[in-house]
Amino acid sequence: MSATRMKRHQLLAMVGFTLTAALAVVGCSSGSKGSSDSSASSDGELVTVTLRHSWVPDQITLPFAAAKVEGFYEEEGIRLIDQAGNGGAVGVQLVAAGEVNFATGEASHVISARSRGINVISVMQEYENQPGAVITMEDSGLDTWESLIGKSVGGTAASSGHVGFEAALELQGISKDAVTFVNMSPGAQFAAMSSGEIDAALTFLGNLAGIPELNGHVNIMTFADAGYLAPSTCLFADEKWVSENEDLVKRFVRASIKGIKFTVENPRQAAEDMASITGGVTADNLEATWLLDQQFIATDFTATNGLGYHPADQWTFLKDALLSNGEIEEDTDASKAWTNKYIDQVFEESPDVKTYTDPTK
Repeated sequence: MSATRMKRHQLLAMVGFTLTAALAVVGCSSGSKGSSDSSASSDGELVTVTLRHSWVPDQITLPFAAAKVEGFYEEEGIRLIDQAGNGGAVGVQLVAAGEVNFATGEASHVISARSRGINVISVMQEYENQPGAVITMEDSGLDTWESLIGKSVGGTAASSGHVGFEAALELQGISKDAVTFVNMSPGAQFAAMSSGEIDAALTFLGNLAGIPELNGHVNIMTFADAGYLAPSTCLFADEKWVSENEDLVKRFVRASIKGIKFTVENPRQAAEDMASITGGVTADNLEATWLLDQQFIATDFTATNGLGYHPADQWTFLKDALLSNGEIEEDTDASKAWTNKYIDQVFEESPDVKTYTDPTK
């Protein structure tokens, strides 16, 4: 399948964004423990809820920040304290230890945790599909999956992107041994590809907005195009805590889905909202990265089932991929790693939250 050329996305000309430059979410608290009582209140009638993001402030954080500024959490009686993160695996440890109430991270983090007996559970899906991709220089002649055979591809081995890449190769009938994978620190693959040290690079699509020098000069082969339709970023919590705080979980999920819906329908305003409370980011950067990723968030599946809904088959598909390539050693029931219970309750009580308009389609 031919790659999608970057020229159709002139969005990249808007940005010069480096994720590591965004160091803190305004109002975040690195030492706050999560409330374990849904009736607890530390700010009038508002319940304090802590959310650990998977990374530094970026497009994944955007719907939560917009929901905060637009007052969706306050409408649900919640005072949100969010923390910048350093990986979904750390978020798993923190929610399991009761240090935070919720965290965001890859669905693979949740499945991996459960395979090791750590009972965390996803209560909302933000990214329905993995936004991973292989990119090559436009003039390289490498614009199909088959053209990667015998070539070198750079990325980070300990990442969900690597899992997706190997699964995408298999789906295309290509052995992973037919491609030379070069393990690199996160971000190093872009300079290596530009200099010719490697032939191709792995990335999450939205990250390309932070590399304006590649604008119009790369081919894109998404994992989704190759048939790898696996869930990506989700909102998760400790399973026992969820069972003890069901009303609070439902309210938090409703506010968060409102945030996703608002961001899908009003990406510019959402970006301005986040920039107004977050250091180290700009509205232009946030809007550009979000628009590159929106195709993985607002999908045909969500058009029918609603934003945030877990795709059951895709969770099983992801678990099988993780087991196949050795990312998890023990099999686990993928259906227990997520629940649509609270989303169903939200959609029943607030039908308008389920429907949305995607201006990009």
